[in-house]
Amino acid sequence: MFIPRILQIAIELWGAFFCMMAAVCMFCNQGMPKKKKLLLAYMELSSMVLLIMDSLAWIYRGRADQVGYVWVRISNFTVFVVSDMILLLVHAYVCTNIFEHHPQEEKRLFRVHLVYGIGILAIFLVILSQFTHFYYYFDSSNTYHRNTGYPLTLGLGLLSMTIDLTLLLQYRRRMKPQIVWSIVSYFVLPVVATILLLFYYGVSLLNISIAISMICMFIAAIVEQGKELRDTRIELMLSQIQPHFIYNALTTIRCLCGQDPEQAAETVDEFSTYLRGNIDSLTSREGIPFEKELQHVRAYLAIEKKRFGDRVHTSFAIEETNFMVPPLMLQPIVENAVKHGICKKREGGLVQIGAKKDKGCYLIWVKDDGVGFDMKKQPGEGAHVGIENVRERIAAMCHGTLKVNSKIGVGTVVEIRLPVLERKTYGNIDCR
Repeated sequence: MFIPRILQIAIELWGAFFCMMAAVCMFCNQGMPKKKKLLLAYMELSSMVLLIMDSLAWIYRGRADQVGYVWVRISNFTVFVVSDMILLLVHAYVCTNIFEHHPQEEKRLFRVHLVYGIGILAIFLVILSQFTHFYYYFDSSNTYHRNTGYPLTLGLGLLSMTIDLTLLLQYRRRMKPQIVWSIVSYFVLPVVATILLLFYYGVSLLNISIAISMICMFIAAIVEQGKELRDTRIELMLSQIQPHFIYNALTTIRCLCGQDPEQAAETVDEFSTYLRGNIDSLTSREGIPFEKELQHVRAYLAIEKKRFGDRVHTSFAIEETNFMVPPLMLQPIVENAVKHGICKKREGGLVQIGAKKDKGCYLIWVKDDGVGFDMKKQPGEGAHVGIENVRERIAAMCHGTLKVNSKIGVGTVVEIRLPVLERKTYGNIDCR
């Protein structure tokens, strides 16, 4: 029995270390809502204490000296109390995720308050058991033994978890799938451990399973936070692009009003049609068909041609359109080619746009024969921001790349590569 005991203590202490690190990460986390952050941190700390105290219980088990007598009682009492506290913390975490935006609904639900009552009752019975030995007792050799009331502590825990499970199933659509599955692990793993404990005693399966589920919830919360931060960043980048595009379109129309009112009216109609037909693409956080992205570009170029006349020429070499791209991926690049490339030449120039499959990727390119720029220097502030926004969205949403090559007096080429994937989705975009 010596080796199994040493092995179990080692497993629990390593688990306690991981729980402690997770708690520190939560306390240092600045991007998560305060209530969720604190609940996760306290859950990890409680799991740490649970594992440490259970280790002490095993270390001092059977020691009849004064130190052993004290610590075996303190550690076992703490294990029972902390286990019930974890039930309450998990319940609060479930309710926070479900009713974050529905506080009044949470107050009205009897099940929510019932679990808190069960948790308080469970802690009270643990305290009472120290005097009545209802849950457990110690023999003359200072060895822990279950008593007749022990199944009750398991039953109260299962009842609380069952109620939480009903809440989770009923309101699962209010939560992210990863968060749901991480909480489910707290129901599944301890329940399996509890069933095994009814027939086998000698390994702290329940406490270890609780710690594992706490780690799962921590990992799921961090992953989900990363996704939310990425989506927020993408929304901010899109918000920078949209007003910029609309401003330039309206500026073009304004210029036409003084030159050719009829053309201006026609351009207004085209712009209105463009906005009505593509508003979803402009605001989407998800990928859109490349064909729809081309519609953005063609509409933009149609307006620019009316502004600059024969100074703007276009050419398309589209071999492949059946794939998804980040919204507003091409338009800022084409806009840079027109504004910072060919329009800085007195005679204007040509913008070429192409797309094809190439070496396991979708290759999209925008080429102009404009003035170009020195690659050792940044092109213009507006051009740089637009390109960097596109680069970051491509990387974040589908693990793609963007490369720029330019020569003064020759022009600029922008190449975008998006991976061709099968049965796998990166970010919000299925790049198949």
